[in-house]
Amino acid sequence: MIEKITGQYGPDAVAKARGRKGHRTGEAGSGADEASFSSFAVELSYVAGELKNVPEVRQDLIDDLKKKVEAGEYHPPLEKIAHNLFMAGILDDGK
Repeated sequence: MIEKITGQYGPDAVAKARGRKGHRTGEAGSGADEASFSSFAVELSYVAGELKNVPEVRQDLIDDLKKKVEAGEYHPPLEKIAHNLFMAGILDDGK
């Protein structure tokens, strides 16, 4: 009976349990971990890094619009603005 207990809870118990559960067993005590990533995950990580370099505000467009507004040359499509305000729930249909 004692042999069963020491076999289950002895020094090699972790390695045996991992072997039964389908874990790959490396060299005993090496402590080396491995990780592998799909090509999609690698590409996604690259794109996320590149997005950090894109400015949040496109200052050139803002400056251009400011100049047009100040010169009185900017005429936004009022129907489109009203539609977007209505769809956002900011404007009601007057009923």
